Amino acid sequence: MELDVFLSKVFAKYFKALFVLILISFLESADAQKIGEHAAAALVKSIDWSLEIPDLHTGWQGIYIERLRDSKVLYQHEAHHVFLPASNNKILTSAVALANLGADFRYHTQLRRNRPILKNGTLKGDLILIGSGDPLLSPADLKSIAKETIKAGIKRVSGAILYDDTLFDHQRYGDTWAWDDMDFYYSAQISALNLNENMVFLQPHPGKKKGDPVRFDIGPVTDYANILNSAVTGGAGTPSTLNISRQLGLNTILVTGTIPLDIKPDKNLPVGVTIDNPSRYAAYVLKKYLERDGVRVHGGILESKTSAHALKLVSEHVSEPLSVILKKLNKPSDNLVAECLLKTVGAKLKKQGTGGESGTGAQAAREWFKLIGMDISELNQADGSGLSRTNYVSPANIVKLLVFLHSRPDFSVFFDSLPIAGVDGSLRNRMKDTPAFNNCHAKTGYVSHASSLSGYVTNKDGDIMVFSILMNNHLCPNKVCTQIQDKIVNLLANYTE
Repeated sequence: MELDVFLSKVFAKYFKALFVLILISFLESADAQKIGEHAAAALVKSIDWSLEIPDLHTGWQGIYIERLRDSKVLYQHEAHHVFLPASNNKILTSAVALANLGADFRYHTQLRRNRPILKNGTLKGDLILIGSGDPLLSPADLKSIAKETIKAGIKRVSGAILYDDTLFDHQRYGDTWAWDDMDFYYSAQISALNLNENMVFLQPHPGKKKGDPVRFDIGPVTDYANILNSAVTGGAGTPSTLNISRQLGLNTILVTGTIPLDIKPDKNLPVGVTIDNPSRYAAYVLKKYLERDGVRVHGGILESKTSAHALKLVSEHVSEPLSVILKKLNKPSDNLVAECLLKTVGAKLKKQGTGGESGTGAQAAREWFKLIGMDISELNQADGSGLSRTNYVSPANIVKLLVFLHSRPDFSVFFDSLPIAGVDGSLRNRMKDTPAFNNCHAKTGYVSHASSLSGYVTNKDGDIMVFSILMNNHLCPNKVCTQIQDKIVNLLANYTE
């Protein structure tokens, strides 16, 4: 009996202590909840204040912020309206490329022959350069192909250099791209066979005295484009007025203006100018490289539509994997890479009979976005890069995609491709000496009157905050928008409950 009394007292004390602990835990939880609510309310107020400036009154701002850990929405403003994403469109392209091609995907640019090689080294036929869509094929890569051709025993080609770019359609520009941008690097023509990002580079040099013509080094070859040069050397200390452009639809480059006699090297950088018909350009440069190495080519350069499987492989360049290509897409925000990746997805799925109309990849991408739960009524992807004015997406959709990507086993491939605040890529000069420095990983975006920033930042509690900020129709300078974006990201980096 005494034992029963003793045990009952022990259990009574135990349950009393347990009750007290539960009560304390409940009160602490309630206090934490109140603190969290106050912090969230303060964040909302701070972001609202950031948007209430006169410079933004003409435009529309869409923002969606979600905490990854518990999917808590911390802020939303016009989050389900659609906006021009500018280069935030590359987030969509990166995701669909990673999902459909895989991180280890590589491009294979091939040189094949259609006839046998005689004992004297004569190829009694043609060489065919076949594009696989590689947007980053370089002159050095093409030189290697030429070297391997010689190693294969070819000393003379009785036929022509053919080029096959039939993997993609021949729509060289994205929908609604501006015609007066077509000579600039960011509007290079799109092809399944690319070289040197489909540009020639001109390195200007002043003459020996004022009034002398400006000289140029031109690469990768000197004679593919026709240069009409009226630029002259200006006096020492005068401003540079050099202007380099290409006539629409032609490979004629116009050079006007002046450069000072004493121009500094850091002010005299090579100028890239896009070329017309990039596939023929690649074949032309290959022919030049072969001839420099002593291979005589008797024929010209012709377009070809042929089956690679019916021809004998001579040489091949294999690109870096997609995991590396994505860094070269997103950190500098490379439009040609984006366009080629989206068309590559379309070409692959079209070949498999599973989508990809006309090799653009837009339909295949749309179907994949729907599959992962994005609201396709808030989405229109017109190109891969974001240069088109008919791209539309909601901030909520971008965050949905960013959250989904975080759940994938290959997330690090995408994450590592994003610019890092204050460190590299298009964010290298932003958010230095702030809590977001070397913390925020995000994709920038800018076209006229559209500015965007979407990605990830870790707050003081160690939680990942996923955000999308899309800003359209502002008439102020873009730096006003980027300053507001940076302020919001820093609010998130400082956020704590």
